[in-house]
This record gives sequence, structure tokens and C-alpha cells, in this order.
Amino acid sequence: MTEGWSVRAARERSHTSRHRGLLNAAAQVFATRGYENTTVADITAAAGVSRATLYVYFASKDEIFLALAAQVRDDFLAAQEPDIDDADPRNMLAATIESFAAAVLAAGPMLRLIDERGAVDERVAALAEEIAERPIRRFTRYLERLHATGQVSPVVPLRVIAETIGYTLTRGTSARAEATPADRAEYFAHIQTVADTLLNSTPKNPD
Repeated sequence: MTEGWSVRAARERSHTSRHRGLLNAAAQVFATRGYENTTVADITAAAGVSRATLYVYFASKDEIFLALAAQVRDDFLAAQEPDIDDADPRNMLAATIESFAAAVLAAGPMLRLIDERGAVDERVAALAEEIAERPIRRFTRYLERLHATGQVSPVVPLRVIAETIGYTLTRGTSARAEATPADRAEYFAHIQTVADTLLNSTPKNPD
């Protein structure tokens, strides 16, 4: 009974504006200072709350980071659904590339920090694995549907294409976080060309 009450209480606290505010403040501090150099005092100062208030929601800095990593995972995966319904696979591919890149930009330095922290915390490692693997599986399934209907003729296995595009986009977009929108758009166009080539979906020139 006590354990059930504790779980319900934790869930209720996680839906409060104070909880969200603490996570937002923590994200800013971790992104600026890194995990090792961040203290609970840094987070409470950024959030404008006392240590006692923070401990109502989180037991430690580790728990704050774990909750933040889970939020990044959820937001990262949700942001990758392109807001487009187009039968043309090239248009859908372009929308998928843009939505994935937008998710990477929104997650910011937290993606790198989650990877680093995952090396010493198996709970964070599990979240890092989801962040890396679930988009690739989703993209592979989408490409399989295109292949099944004859819309693409891949030159290498579809999983390899999904990995190539996904991993390249993650690193490339992160490296261009400070670039102009025009520069990022040019980069995404190059990624589109690579994808079209690997999938054999580049339209032929009219005769």
C-alpha cells in the first residue's frame, strides 16, 4: 500500500508546473556546465527555488538528470513525426529529414550529455539506446513500406540507409546548431541527395 501511494505521489508531482520548471532550469545548467560541473545549488539557483523544494521532486542530481533524459527522449521521438501527408516519397523523405533535424536542434547539447552519462549509469544508457535506436527502426519500417510498393529501389540494405541518414543527420545538425537557416537548408538538401541516391528515388530528367 505504501509503495503504491509513493508511486502515485511521484506521478502527481511530475505533472506540476514546478516540476517542469526544475527540469527546464536543469537542462540549461547541464547544457552550460556539463554534468560533472553542475551542482544541485546551480540548479536551484537557476530555478529560483530552495534545496528543500527541489528535494520534494528529486532525490539527487542523478535523479534530476535521469528525469531530464527521459523527457528529452519523449520530446525527441515525438518531434520526429513530419507534419505532412504526401504520397510522393521524396516529399515525405524531405519532411522526415527536416523533422528529425528539428528534433536534434531542440534537444541541443543534452543528446551528447546523455550519451556521456550513459557510459556510467545504466538507466541513462537505456534511454540513450532508445533515442538512438527507435528513430532508426521507425525510419527503416517507413522505407520498407516504400520498397514494398515499388517506390524505391535501394542499392544497399534499408537498415543501412536508415542508419547512414539518421546518424549523419544527428552529428551534422548538431555541428550546425549555430549556422544560419539557409546553411542548414543547404545541408539538408545534400542529405536528401544522398538519400535519393541510396534509395534510387531521384526523379529522371524529362526527355
